[in-house]
Amino acid sequence: MTVHEILRAPKMTEADIAELKALRGTGPVPNAFLVRLAEHYLKAEIDGVLNPARHLAAYLDVERQTVLTYMRMARNRSIIARH
Repeated sequence: MTVHEILRAPKMTEADIAELKALRGTGPVPNAFLVRLAEHYLKAEIDGVLNPARHLAAYLDVERQTVLTYMRMARNRSIIARH
């Protein structure tokens, strides 16, 4: 990973990623998962990450579109403000 890539990736630990995967589980998407995902996503945006959905998708082993769907779910459930 280059310095540029490091600066453009979300600052997440292995524990953060494991927590997200555990919170996601296998059934309906729980609010606790959406809250934590939204926190990481919005922090990444603040830190200047150019495509947080791509990075989070890679960490969670899902498609980028899935992360965007989760963020839409968070907005629809009023977990984060619409923008």
